[in-house]
Amino acid sequence: MGNSQSTATSVGEQPQKPAEQVIRPQEQGTSVQFAPSLISQLSSSSSSSNDEPPSRTHHDSAIMARLQAETERLRHEEAAIMAKISTALEKENLDKDKPGLNSELLGRDMEEVREKLEKLGKKRREVFEEEGEKAEVRKQRDSVVQCYLKNNERPLDCWKEVEYFKRSVSNLEADFVASLR
Repeated sequence: MGNSQSTATSVGEQPQKPAEQVIRPQEQGTSVQFAPSLISQLSSSSSSSNDEPPSRTHHDSAIMARLQAETERLRHEEAAIMAKISTALEKENLDKDKPGLNSELLGRDMEEVREKLEKLGKKRREVFEEEGEKAEVRKQRDSVVQCYLKNNERPLDCWKEVEYFKRSVSNLEADFVASLR
């Protein structure tokens, strides 16, 4: 069995660590003093942690540059999206305004139709009130009525009078349609 430990320690003994001096104040008013070597060691370790290696500062600046570029890209993208939304809303508002314009156009169209109907009604009255044509239709109508009164048991005998009446009404209608052109 080989002894791998140094000869200063015996079997079962633990190696001795350098003794650390712990000072415990007995009274509250006792001041604590630190060795100058401890103070210099602590100050050198804190200053070395503040001084980052150049590669780390380079990485940090590269990361910051990428973040700024990404932030700028997102801002431009957001502005483009906002512009699209604004355009869509304007179009939607214009579409909503169009029915108002359409109702105004519809009102004007209805007024034009009313005017045309009044003109047609006036022409119709003029055509029916003309003495020549109206007299012809009236004469044929009276003829049909007289025939039916004479032949109340045999109304089919009045077919000639009915045909003349139909012809006179047809002529009157044709004249009316021609007057509209």
